[in-house]
Amino acid sequence: MADIFLGRTLLLVLCVLSAPAFSAQPPLLLTHVTLIDGSGSPAQADMSIAISDGRIAAVYPDGSRAPPKSAHVEDLSGRYVIPGLIDAHVHLTGAEADIAHYRPHLRAMLLGGVTALRDMAGDDRLIAYLARQANADEWASPDIFYVALMAGPSFFAEDVRAQQASAGEPLGVAPWMQAVTSATDVPLAVAEAKGTGATGIKLYANLPASLVKKIAAEAHRQGLQVWTHATIFPASPDDAVTAGVDTISHSPYLIWAAAPRVPDDYRVRAHGDFAHIRPDAPAILALFKAMKQHGTILDATLRAFAQEARRDPHGVGAGIMPWSYAVTRLAHQQGVSIDVGTDSAGLVAGTHGVDLRALPPVHAEMALLVEHCGFTPIEAIQAATQISAAALGQGAQRGTISVGKRADLVVLTADPTRDIHNTGKIAYVIKQGRIYSAKRRD
Repeated sequence: MADIFLGRTLLLVLCVLSAPAFSAQPPLLLTHVTLIDGSGSPAQADMSIAISDGRIAAVYPDGSRAPPKSAHVEDLSGRYVIPGLIDAHVHLTGAEADIAHYRPHLRAMLLGGVTALRDMAGDDRLIAYLARQANADEWASPDIFYVALMAGPSFFAEDVRAQQASAGEPLGVAPWMQAVTSATDVPLAVAEAKGTGATGIKLYANLPASLVKKIAAEAHRQGLQVWTHATIFPASPDDAVTAGVDTISHSPYLIWAAAPRVPDDYRVRAHGDFAHIRPDAPAILALFKAMKQHGTILDATLRAFAQEARRDPHGVGAGIMPWSYAVTRLAHQQGVSIDVGTDSAGLVAGTHGVDLRALPPVHAEMALLVEHCGFTPIEAIQAATQISAAALGQGAQRGTISVGKRADLVVLTADPTRDIHNTGKIAYVIKQGRIYSAKRRD
């Protein structure tokens, strides 16, 4: 059995590592732009951005330097430039009827301003293939990062999604969908997960605090990030933060930090007592203090719960959305870093699958932060760029418009600092120095 695991893991690693190098693009100079750099700083008018070899070579006031030799110049007078948007919580697998449909799916995300995403658990056999095509720029696509999931054994018997994602493998055995108990060889389990090409471990459900701590420490030792549900059942939000996880997902699940007890059954996760537990309960304020100290990012995913509350009000606890907006606002006020994740397929659902013509829901998630959670448009853009890049473990490579980082940019025709909905008014997208547009050849 070990030989089978090692062979399968090696094949997955080879698939990920065999991507061809990105072909060099000619130098590009963007002039007369209004720059929103993703750091939270105010917009800067009349700026130039020099791009070389797919990275940002310089950022400076217009006319203060001679243009680079042989550069293609784009005069962006009246335009606004933000970093490429990053959807930190996507579920790609199962979104399309067959693999051929993923190419237009991913292209639509890119043209909608999304230059990177994090897939938060699915069939890593498919995701590894999609990541290879995307990250080598074989396809017009956001770059793809993904996780391997770990949970208690009962989760795999209860959750049909986990069963579908590991089809053909015994439940809880696939390297990307592993059941973990106190008897598990955690270093081996983490190594097998890493062998899929995943950049992190997702801890989903039915795990005690002791295992959360053990897995998190080992994952970090092996160079992987750790992402969890805010409550892992029975492990609490405090347990996750104390264990040193990098990101916790879903604002509504923060309520269990102040509940009298955390149930063992993860299936009650969206049925907290939103009517009686205050968002500013002392236990939740203490949690936010710990998150700020540890640098734990909150992946709020508000839009997904708003949709669920409309679609099936009895499927979630009464009052879930006012409570979730309030607790996210409070987290922001307390200095907790909040990314932008949609907990979606990366595109809006249509009558017959995803809608390739609609804006990716990352724009709507940003708008919820502004309209309900006290973010300024500049802060919402920072959440979807700099903070989301940090959530991916990619903060050194992307997320802000600064020298040395990847040239992943979105050129807008209207000012997003005045109206966050203007992030959807896209002239074109630049990914690693290459221009992509529905109206231009890409």
